[in-house]
Amino acid sequence: MAAVADLAPYRRSAPFFAALLVLALPAFWSTYFFPPRYESDWHVHVHGVALFLWATMLIVQPLLIHAGRRSLHRALGKISYALVPVIVASTILLARYRMHVSTPTFDQLYFLWLQLGLMAIFAISYVQAIRWRRVPGVHARYMACTALAMVDPIVARLLFFQLGIDIPWTQIVTYLLIDAILLALWWRDRRAGVDAHVFPAMLALFVLVEMPTFFLPQTQAWSSFGRWFGSLPLP
Repeated sequence: MAAVADLAPYRRSAPFFAALLVLALPAFWSTYFFPPRYESDWHVHVHGVALFLWATMLIVQPLLIHAGRRSLHRALGKISYALVPVIVASTILLARYRMHVSTPTFDQLYFLWLQLGLMAIFAISYVQAIRWRRVPGVHARYMACTALAMVDPIVARLLFFQLGIDIPWTQIVTYLLIDAILLALWWRDRRAGVDAHVFPAMLALFVLVEMPTFFLPQTQAWSSFGRWFGSLPLP
């Protein structure tokens, strides 16, 4: 894996992560930042703040590498050991909170799969990034994949609120976008002679999560799971 020294695009990746964070503003403008009624539930705020901090970290970390501040990069990275569990836990708690009804609707079951599936991708990407933290090229690629897990929640809301595109077309568009990005990154690695295997593996994982979106929420089994999940005695 010596060829995975190709860090140049990841040192310059901060603007791309910043663009994703900027897009989150109009995406969540009417539902979180300036909703008709102020969101008072703590689940939403903990989840939102934790993901904002993660997005900020994705912007700052490549800037530190680009500036040669590796020790500060590593020190800041240790914060993720506490932040990522908060992101995962808050996602699960928020999903359970929204399912805490006697009879979940199709939309609730649909978004439950999205939340849990994308959270799993995020967590796997992060765990792999930490596992390969001593191989910077692989580490950076997996960290980039944590950002891809955030694309659907942002872009799907833009499609719905700005263009009136509803499910399942929102997911069709966002999934195609994510898969196209992974294919492009994979193709770039192959052209550069980089044998990282990160992007084909993550593409397979994304597709594995994407496909059930279009049939699982309609099944009785998932409805039963949703009722059980919503009944869990969680805060």
